[in-house]
This record gives sequence, structure tokens and C-alpha cells, in this order.
Amino acid sequence: MQESITKYNKAHTFKNSYFPWELGELSVPAGEVLIPKFSMKVACGLFGIQDDFIESYQSIDSRFIKNKNSTFFFEAEGDSMEPTIFRGEILLVDRSITEVQNRVCIVALEGELLCKRVVKTKNGVVLISDNPKYKDILITNAEAVEVWGVVTSRHGEV
Repeated sequence: MQESITKYNKAHTFKNSYFPWELGELSVPAGEVLIPKFSMKVACGLFGIQDDFIESYQSIDSRFIKNKNSTFFFEAEGDSMEPTIFRGEILLVDRSITEVQNRVCIVALEGELLCKRVVKTKNGVVLISDNPKYKDILITNAEAVEVWGVVTSRHGEV
């Protein structure tokens, strides 16, 4: 098996001639890292690459971070937000987003930061776990809970 993977990798080594532009001509913003984004779609059932060229370069910053000054990372712990968020995943949280209704957010409650879905009702704020094993938390005093930021994406290993 390892031998066939090695042969495949040698046969599909990318050379500069595959790039539609010269690497030296790319404009890279200070502090950002550009990662190649291929034009092909990936089939999740068959092994093989159908295109051998790079469509463009994608900055992870520009793809996932809308406001650098208000974006933070957290690591998820526990299982209360499964199947949406799993233990160990990295959560990208944007504090500048103000629309929180039915969004997954980081909330401060009684000195603890929690990751919950936030739903505002006429009776107060409901903090919902996506895992049905956990009960909803109704906060009747809206001032007792602070929405710290909105989870905009999650990133984890496969």
C-alpha cells in the first residue's frame, strides 16, 4: 500500500509549470499565508485527482476572518453542541456580529463561557444545546447573560 502511494505521489508532483502564474508575482498581504486552492471538486468515493493545476490561492484569513480586531479562537470541550460542534474543534468567534438570534454563540453566564445556540423570546433568552441530552437554559433576566461573540466557523481534524 505504502509503495503505491509513493508511486502516485511521485507521478503527481506539482511543478511550477502547472501554475497559471509565476509564484513571484503573487501579492501576499503582510502577515498572511496563502494556501493553494485547487479548481477541481473532490469526489469522496473514488481515489484520484482529475485536474493537475491550481485555480487560485486562498488566504485563510480572508476566507474565514471578516474582522481581524474582533475575531478569536476557542477550543470546544464537552458534547453539548454535538452534532454541530465536536470536542477538540477550533471555533472561530467574531465579537463584531450583533445578530445572534438562533446562532451558535459564546455566552458569558455566571462567570463561565459557554457555547450555546441563542434564542431570544418574550420570556427571556434561551440557551440551547444542539445535543438533545441537555436541557435548555432559560434566562429570564437578560442582563445575567452576555453574548460574547458569534461562532462563525468550526475547524477540526477528520
